[in-house]
Amino acid sequence: MTTEPPNTQTDLELIRAYLDGDSQAFDLLYERYKRPLYGYLQNLLRGEQANADDIFQRTWLKAIDNLHRYENREKFSAWLMRIAYNLTVDLFRSGKRRAESEFDEKFEAILPAAESFSPDANIRNRELADAIQKAVQTLAPEIRTVFLMRCEDVSFKEIAAIQKCSINTCLARMQYALKKLRTQLSGWKS
Repeated sequence: MTTEPPNTQTDLELIRAYLDGDSQAFDLLYERYKRPLYGYLQNLLRGEQANADDIFQRTWLKAIDNLHRYENREKFSAWLMRIAYNLTVDLFRSGKRRAESEFDEKFEAILPAAESFSPDANIRNRELADAIQKAVQTLAPEIRTVFLMRCEDVSFKEIAAIQKCSINTCLARMQYALKKLRTQLSGWKS
């Protein structure tokens, strides 16, 4: 490992160091990406904590097994999310999970800042979060996934690679999601 402080090393440097036998390099990668990955899975599999935990662990195991294949053409976080997405799709296909189970998104990012909320504003924000959650649940799984990944700041290029479709398909899915959410939320009154 180089003499740089660990938090300044790039993902690729940490991966190479791990592959060269430095187990601490992987620990740094894990610490860097455990929260975003776990948050993504919790939103993707809301209400299914055991499945989210299982896929989180399986994602890291699969990442370790395939780290030598990482080519640095995409962000490491997107590579991890693609693994998690594929494992989730496998879970869907295996029948271990209800097909109608819904995806959600982080609603905190949509709500206004928490600067001196009045009780009325707090109630309105909670009602808005519920309305958004219900609207997101009506989206088809592929469309919800694009929406959720964008909420996690994953680029359309990376989402296209994860979903194995074109960037235009991802853009169309996001556009459809936003249009449908606007339509469904147009009647919501603050």
